[in-house]
Amino acid sequence: MTIAVGRTIRVPEDAYRFGTGTLTLSITEVISSTVVDGAVWVQLKGREIRPDWSVAPRERYAAVRVDAVTEVEPVRGR
Repeated sequence: MTIAVGRTIRVPEDAYRFGTGTLTLSITEVISSTVVDGAVWVQLKGREIRPDWSVAPRERYAAVRVDAVTEVEPVRGR
């Protein structure tokens, strides 16, 4: 999976820092990447997509483990 601006990703709770529950994020910036214990982690900035597909008003930062990321297509027009 390629992590890129404009994509929307879903990450399980155990594969990102920091937060609780599954994270769905529309990526607005890829800040950096690093390898930790053999896994690639990327620092991202983006807007969280809520379970009802509404978009959080503020951007947030997240560090995500790339091998656990799934790309999703948010429902448009909501």
